[in-house]
Amino acid sequence: MPLLQALALLVLAPLVQGAMKRLRARLAGKPGPSVLQPYRDLAKLWRKEALVPTGASPLAIAAPGIVLGVALTFVAALPLLPDHGNDAIADIVALGFLLALGRFALTLAALDTRSGFAGMAASREVTFGALGEPVLLLALLGARALGTGTQLSGVTAGPFGSATLLAFAAFVLLTLAETARIPVDNQETHYELTMIHEGLLLEYSGWPLAALQVAAYVKQLGFLVLAALLLPNHAWWAVTGWVALLAIGITLVETAFAKLRLFEVPQLLASGTVLAVASLGLRLLGASG
Repeated sequence: MPLLQALALLVLAPLVQGAMKRLRARLAGKPGPSVLQPYRDLAKLWRKEALVPTGASPLAIAAPGIVLGVALTFVAALPLLPDHGNDAIADIVALGFLLALGRFALTLAALDTRSGFAGMAASREVTFGALGEPVLLLALLGARALGTGTQLSGVTAGPFGSATLLAFAAFVLLTLAETARIPVDNQETHYELTMIHEGLLLEYSGWPLAALQVAAYVKQLGFLVLAALLLPNHAWWAVTGWVALLAIGITLVETAFAKLRLFEVPQLLASGTVLAVASLGLRLLGASG
């Protein structure tokens, strides 16, 4: 069942990316690309030759596979179905380590390419990742898992209350950062001095770049699904509706706000941490009561 779930989200992830990109273009008064354009772009990249920077180690080629494997493991562990059967491995703390592994592999590979801009982006990715990891752990614990263990399935247990609402708000802020969305990052920028996630991919081409793009799409859909699981009603049709609304909401945020300066991004993640800690506090008060 986790394998089928991962394959389904793998197939749908580029469609979600294409729909969000088209909606953003329409909101800006442009016709925008087709929602199927990400599939065409990926097919084109798979047909192109893969070039490796001179002097790069095998890690530069291994990293795309590691990052894609991490993204697929992430979505396979999501408790979308009641009988998903992966409680033994789907742990909130393990999820944090899993996402950190993908970030570590990609940033290390970017440093290995010896590109100045890729190294600068790697430094930013590690810094913002370190600020976002507490938000991930505290938000999921503060949502519903506290008192039911650290299994990821705990986020779907219990009633929806003020603690869960605060955790959801913190997780949405984290999703903006983890999926390279405005106001934290811009997926469509080509200005090296402001790149974060896209700067890590500057030295990649061909199938490694396609694998990294697929991993980014899958990770984005995984975060949207996990945010939807924090909301009421966890039937598959309800989760699908929540994911659609979240995708529309994030696109509206991208249209309404400008990209933050880099030194202001930690303030946004700190706000997420405060919301997550407040959610955790409310859960503790509720448990003690």
